Amino acid sequence: MTFSTRIHPADEMHRFELAAPHRTVAAADLLYFAAGRQIFEAVAGVVAWRFQGFGGVRSLLDFASGYGRATRFLVEALAPGKVTIAEIDPAAVRFQQETFGVRGIVAGGEPESLVLEETFDVVVASSFFSHLPAERFEAWLARLYARVGPGGVLIFSAHGMGLLPEGAPIEPSGIVFRPVSETQRLEGADYGTSYVSPEFVRRVAARAAGTEARLVALPFGLCGFQDLYVLCRPPVPAGPDPRPPLVPRGALLQATVENGVVLARGWAVGDRDERPPDVRLLIGERVAEVSLGQGAEGARRDWRFTFPVAGTDPDALVRIEAVSARGVVRILVTETLRPYMPRV
Repeated sequence: MTFSTRIHPADEMHRFELAAPHRTVAAADLLYFAAGRQIFEAVAGVVAWRFQGFGGVRSLLDFASGYGRATRFLVEALAPGKVTIAEIDPAAVRFQQETFGVRGIVAGGEPESLVLEETFDVVVASSFFSHLPAERFEAWLARLYARVGPGGVLIFSAHGMGLLPEGAPIEPSGIVFRPVSETQRLEGADYGTSYVSPEFVRRVAARAAGTEARLVALPFGLCGFQDLYVLCRPPVPAGPDPRPPLVPRGALLQATVENGVVLARGWAVGDRDERPPDVRLLIGERVAEVSLGQGAEGARRDWRFTFPVAGTDPDALVRIEAVSARGVVRILVTETLRPYMPRV
């Protein structure tokens, strides 16, 4: 009842979704909110492990939070008065303050620009370190870790080396940086796209936080795409690492409309200890077909759907989703048939 669906027109994450060819506003909205929800669920999994839920969290800093793609979910679990957001764009800070009731801080491009005296139980930086060159990566990690209170956690994400384009060289340093990203607001040399190895993150974390801190690595832990890391300030928790359910991965490989028949095919894979995910086809809100996942644990599976154009509303969202054995959903594709229909 309190969830806000307001999206600021300058929100780059929403504009990125909308920029895809033939993407409707409804489809862009769906993908935008789904990504925000998955970021929240990744944070919630760590919070459950460290604090037994959001009831044990006194304060949270959401750093580089944009226009609130994930913040809107955080304030459903944690009182807005316990949430502070920090962002380089003053308009984004104002929007989040007005829309979600959180405290807002304008931070500049350098670590020294983050002026905060207090510390937080949880500091979140999703999809931030995935854009930084080596020297800024370490400087920002040290700055954000300094804002973590005793027993607290810094949750951050990074592109793993496995996401590098095929054939791209891997640097011995453990980080590859390219001065290009989806944002037009920041210089590419300062905010591009980086890919890092777990060894690089461990070395940087040891220098930024010391050897007594505990670093947890969760491959593909953010949205089934970026690697998720948890840096725990002492006193560190005992026991095994957190193991939140993994968002399934997958992609659309082919989509055609020929002779009145729609064909879509692709692949999907779940966590290493679960059977391949089910894949379901939805037309509007109706589940039209389900392809059950079969095979060995952790195996990649192929999927294929066909359905007639006749009888399908050309403006209805056609959605294909992978559903893991643990019930986690990933939208693989969402589109309408309208752009592919013959013009009359």
